[in-house]
Amino acid sequence: MSVKLIATDLDATFLHDDKSFNAPLLARVLPKLKEKGIHFVIATGNHPDRVQDFFKDFAGQYALIANNGAEIFAGGQLLEVRGINPQSFAKINEIAQTFASQMRLGLIFTGSKKAYLLDNQEQLAESILTAKAYFNQVQVIHSLAEIQEPILKITTNIAGNSEQFIDQIQAALGDLVHVTTSGYGSVDIVNPQVNKAEGLAHLGQHWQIEASEMMAFGDGCNDIEMLDYVGKPFMMPNSDERLFDRGYSAALANNNRDGVLKTICDYLDLH
Repeated sequence: MSVKLIATDLDATFLHDDKSFNAPLLARVLPKLKEKGIHFVIATGNHPDRVQDFFKDFAGQYALIANNGAEIFAGGQLLEVRGINPQSFAKINEIAQTFASQMRLGLIFTGSKKAYLLDNQEQLAESILTAKAYFNQVQVIHSLAEIQEPILKITTNIAGNSEQFIDQIQAALGDLVHVTTSGYGSVDIVNPQVNKAEGLAHLGQHWQIEASEMMAFGDGCNDIEMLDYVGKPFMMPNSDERLFDRGYSAALANNNRDGVLKTICDYLDLH
């Protein structure tokens, strides 16, 4: 069955380690995908503002699954928004306090308009500077009650074994949240109905494309649902070791050597 949609994660997958990418090659590939009727989708844990900064020269040429699936965009339109139940915020913050000595990044509460950081966590590994590197607008707050918009994702970074933090959050909140990691201590907490596979399913319904007609690229545990969902899953050679025994094909090169674009060109004979 032919490919009608190609999705890719960004960090450590499509992007080089310095957050750059091969723009001239992408500029050659995207028109060829359009000619073949293939949709190009960016599926990432990043906020839409961050993605727009990366791909400002390619506006309108890609669909977007942002914040690990909490927001879905196609054709310049927002198709879906799924926020976290606010009842979970206090418990997440309570558990985070017990990991304060291991937190390299304070809890960042990501909304559609801005990101929020509690003032008692502002000093953690220069959290405010880190937040401003990823979000165009960051507001330091004294209380969670100050948040007056849906929160799409809660992010932190735990030094050492982040799995213990993840397990405690999931055990305490159960089906109220979904907790995932992209590796390197990063932790994302989202709505339980949010992941990249759900985002692809929504786009598939929008465009009448079956999962078997999709190709996807990823490197981390937050890509597993997406890779399991599509008909043609590719993991990066630099992937988290937990992806290597799941039967995925390997991209032709790692993220620093344009593995996603090279694999697309080879698979679709776009040379």
